[in-house]
Amino acid sequence: MTTTNKIRIATADTTNASTLACSEITAAVGLPVHPEFQEIEGDCLILELRLRGETLQAASPKRLAAAVGNGAPTVEVLSAWNEPGSGQIRPKLCRDVLGLLYDDMPNVAHRALDDNLATAAWDRSDSSWHLAVPSSCDAQPIVGLSHRRGYSRRFTSLEAASIRSGLAS
Repeated sequence: MTTTNKIRIATADTTNASTLACSEITAAVGLPVHPEFQEIEGDCLILELRLRGETLQAASPKRLAAAVGNGAPTVEVLSAWNEPGSGQIRPKLCRDVLGLLYDDMPNVAHRALDDNLATAAWDRSDSSWHLAVPSSCDAQPIVGLSHRRGYSRRFTSLEAASIRSGLAS
C-alpha cells in the first residue's frame, strides 16, 4: 500500500499566500507540493499540503517537518505525517449548493472558488466553522457548503474530498 506524505502549515493570510508557501516548501524539500485543504482564521492561513515524488514514499514526518522548518522561514510547521492511501472516496451528499451565476455567496465560498481549493473559515459571530467546496456542474462553477458549531469540531480534507465527490456525481 502506498502512503502520502502530508504537512500542515500556518502562514499569514496575504495575497497569493498559498502559492508563496508552496514555492517556499518546494524549495526547502526539493519536491513539488499540492494544497489539498485550507482553513482561514482571522489573518492566519492554515494549509494541508500533499508532497509529490516517488523518492519520498517512506520519508520520516519528523525529518520532513525539520526540513520545512529550516528551509521555509515564512511558514510554521504545525504537523507532518504519512497517510495511507485512502482508496475510493465515498461521495457525501451536500444539501446546500450554490451556483456562482445564480446565488449570493458568502466570502468563504468566493475564496474557495478563487483558490479552487476546499476552504474552511471560522466565524466568531456564530461560533461555527463554514466549509466551502468548489466544483462545477455543466461547466458552471458551484460551491457545496457545510457548517458545524464548535471550535474544536474542525473539518478535514477527507470530508472536503467526500463532498467534492458528491458534487461531481
